[in-house]
Amino acid sequence: MSDKPIVAVYCRLAKKETPKAVIYCRVASADDFAIKAQEETLRNYAAEQLLAVGEVYSDNGANGLSFDRPAFQEMMSAIKKGEVDCVIVKSICRISRNYLQFGKWLYDMCSRNIRVIAVNDSFNSKDRHNLNKSFAETIEKYYKETHSQRIKAGIELAWQRKLELSAKPSK
Repeated sequence: MSDKPIVAVYCRLAKKETPKAVIYCRVASADDFAIKAQEETLRNYAAEQLLAVGEVYSDNGANGLSFDRPAFQEMMSAIKKGEVDCVIVKSICRISRNYLQFGKWLYDMCSRNIRVIAVNDSFNSKDRHNLNKSFAETIEKYYKETHSQRIKAGIELAWQRKLELSAKPSK
């Protein structure tokens, strides 16, 4: 026999259940191209992250201020039945444009141990250490965008009024 020790290697891989991820897409104005583009982006993201996508829920032409949307309600039903482990969206505003409402929904998802990923916002509820920071940054970004839109609308309105006043004959 040889002086070298004989080594046995035992490897075992437990079959781990793949998380049941779903994709949720929403656009306010019915637009098939935009819905398909969202879905493709989110499917690519899920594949990169090794997340198995079960269902895709799409509300095409649905208002983001209410949860009263057919596909959203269908997704929520699947969540309540325990059929979903992860919800992937393009951005937080796809779930709700009302950030207070989104916060309540997110709290509900976290209490159910459902992971929420908003790809464009770099938001991942699994990352508990950066959760508050990420959410705060997203709200700040939203505030800046809407504030900018309001300022632009105000300037445009002022120009229209100025043009109206200049078109009136002076007395």
